[in-house]
Amino acid sequence: MGMLEAIKKGFGVASKNMALVLVLFVFNLVWNMINIAIIPAGAMPAPGANAGTAPVIPPETALMTLVFSILFVLVSIFMQGGSLGLVRDYIKEGKAKLGAFASYGLKYYLRLLGLGLIVILLVLIVAVIAALIVAATAPLNNVIATVIASIIAIAIGLVGIYFVILLVMSPYTMVSDEIGVIEAMKRSMRVVKKSFGKILLLLVLLVLIAIGIGVLLGVATGLLTVALPLKIGQMVIGVVNSLFNGYFGIVMMASFMALYLALAGQEKTVAQKVF
Repeated sequence: MGMLEAIKKGFGVASKNMALVLVLFVFNLVWNMINIAIIPAGAMPAPGANAGTAPVIPPETALMTLVFSILFVLVSIFMQGGSLGLVRDYIKEGKAKLGAFASYGLKYYLRLLGLGLIVILLVLIVAVIAALIVAATAPLNNVIATVIASIIAIAIGLVGIYFVILLVMSPYTMVSDEIGVIEAMKRSMRVVKKSFGKILLLLVLLVLIAIGIGVLLGVATGLLTVALPLKIGQMVIGVVNSLFNGYFGIVMMASFMALYLALAGQEKTVAQKVF
């Protein structure tokens, strides 16, 4: 399966599972409306307004936003598990039962949470090592040492990015193959190493598509809301963003799931020929 075929499959899955898209739309919309409600009007830029001085957000509002952000991330893991399960079912069986969403969300919750924590830990370790290398040479006031340290830090950062890309298929291997976190990471690394260029290109294409659509929607909603009252304009933007994130989230998920299943199928075929 090629990248364009995977993307086409992603759009097809999303278009034929609008009930699932609606669930994600409502989830994102609730989050956006909560943000609009808890953040004072003066702390948020008006639609179409030029950026000026940094808005002042009261400490209690910042704390409340942080709490809701953490809650949003935790609930998002549940939503991801439910969505991955249904997307897998649809691609494999040609149908998906929305009633299974909650059970899938609970079934994969701890594994997806564990995977996320491991990835975050790896990123933090790489960032700390790179920062320590730069910080260790700063007191020397030596340009050559600073340049060398910076190059080493950048190299370490690139290695970290490479390993993160190797793990990009982990959620899909986990849900598709019904395996644990560590085994999912191992399979993801094996699959991505064999098809690194194809998977990276798929990721880049999906990001570019998302950016392109996002820019068009941003211009359209900006023109639409420029004459509206501040809160109303923010609500309109929230609705549009929620709809886009709900739909395109499934597109990306289905594209990667379809590509993984195709690559995994190729591996099984090769293995059968060998034995």
